[in-house]
Amino acid sequence: MTLRCDSKRNKFCKRMSKEAPSWSFSSLPDDIILNVLARVPRRYQPILSCVSKKLRSLVRSSELQITRSLRGKGDRFYVGFKKAYSCSSYVTWDSYHWFTFTESHHRLASIPFPSSPLKPYSTTPIMVGTDIYIVGGSRNMWILDTRSGKLRRGPKSPVFRDRAAVGLVNDKIYIFGGTCPKSYYEDIQAQAFDLNTQTWQLAPNPSVKVNSINNSVVTPALGRKIYVMSGKNVIVYDTRDGTCDEIIRAEDFNSQTICVVDNVLYMHYHDVGLMWYESKAKEWRVVHGLKFKGYFSNIKMAEYNGKLAFLWHSVNNGEVWCSMIALFGSSNVAIRGLVEWSDRLLSDVPFSYYVKDFMVCTDYYK
Repeated sequence: MTLRCDSKRNKFCKRMSKEAPSWSFSSLPDDIILNVLARVPRRYQPILSCVSKKLRSLVRSSELQITRSLRGKGDRFYVGFKKAYSCSSYVTWDSYHWFTFTESHHRLASIPFPSSPLKPYSTTPIMVGTDIYIVGGSRNMWILDTRSGKLRRGPKSPVFRDRAAVGLVNDKIYIFGGTCPKSYYEDIQAQAFDLNTQTWQLAPNPSVKVNSINNSVVTPALGRKIYVMSGKNVIVYDTRDGTCDEIIRAEDFNSQTICVVDNVLYMHYHDVGLMWYESKAKEWRVVHGLKFKGYFSNIKMAEYNGKLAFLWHSVNNGEVWCSMIALFGSSNVAIRGLVEWSDRLLSDVPFSYYVKDFMVCTDYYK
């Protein structure tokens, strides 16, 4: 009797499996998928975009950025100051200080994070989840846990490269360019740290010589390329084969910083304001609707949920300000900016303090 029931049950299950409609994650309503994707760390978006055409479309959509923004009231912004120490004949940077603010509270608050033993002027931090990886200045790497405030030492890199460019692509931190004090290691121009295995490996050497990296780091949300300031122009490093393209800076305009939002490169020019790069025409164009023309003593920009966070430090006034800029339009025609909010984050900043780094953590409460 039992065997007969089991036989009937098996036949029923087989029939139901044939009759049941096929189900997949992509078949869910878009609003459910967007809410799920908004909870996934953004460094996994390039992988998700390869699963299906629908996921690729949603990952690149403005709807996902909006969903993230609605969830992101507790997202944290981190600002790192380096402090100058003056001697009779020179100025050096002797300490590093962390501050933070959120979307719901536009005021910088000091954080008692421990300082890494590395010299602040030669290091480059990069945000990975809720950790800040600090590289450069030596072969040593330090990892700062923003939740616990604890600092731990990471594995040593194969080669020491000073003032190198840093970028996060999928689950790897890439370091390339800069200078190497030991000439017999000069052939090793790039290396990568695997976040999953916590090990270092050599990466494809850049196809061009990258000199005088000035610690301007950009990590696009999608793609395998890293954008970095090298001298007056922008070098685009392809992590797959080391191929490098060069984007020429607009003539006669001085620029401080760059940022990538939705695969569009933005740069601030003192004499013009915020500009974007039209890759097909290979020309810089003005972002309409903004009044950010003029000289700012210290500027940093960061991508935040499809928007551009524009931070500046007025050294003479001792103030730090930030504006959140929403971007609209087509990267083939024109782009317009809208300031959603603009606030003074900090007053009475000592003259010896200088903003060095600006990062966003969108995974703090995940």
